Amino acid sequence: MKRHDPPGVAGPFASYSHGVELDEPTRFLFGAGQAGVDADGRIGEGIEEQAALVWRNIGEVLRAADMGIEHLVQITMLLLDREDYPAARAVREGVLGDHRPASTLVYVNGLANPEWLIEIDFVAAAPA
Repeated sequence: MKRHDPPGVAGPFASYSHGVELDEPTRFLFGAGQAGVDADGRIGEGIEEQAALVWRNIGEVLRAADMGIEHLVQITMLLLDREDYPAARAVREGVLGDHRPASTLVYVNGLANPEWLIEIDFVAAAPA
């Protein structure tokens, strides 16, 4: 996996890469949007808990495919409120560490459940 942040493009504004290239035979996992809901269906209270649950759920889906956070190549984070971004970003950075998948942030008027504050979908890739 190669990351591309070319000098002719402004540097990433957060913990991501502008492009991620896969250069070997690869298996892909396309992850549906994960919400801040625990395994029992309880919705997290506030953005910090919902963000933590989103990343827990992503980790569980990755593990089911014998993958980990290091296999993420693309994430799309959907947020309702711009004020929630610092907390959501802090949780994301804590999970990703030095890993830098390609990433997009979108502010939306609503998600599938009106109590959800955040949703993240993803693409992961691992050697075939």
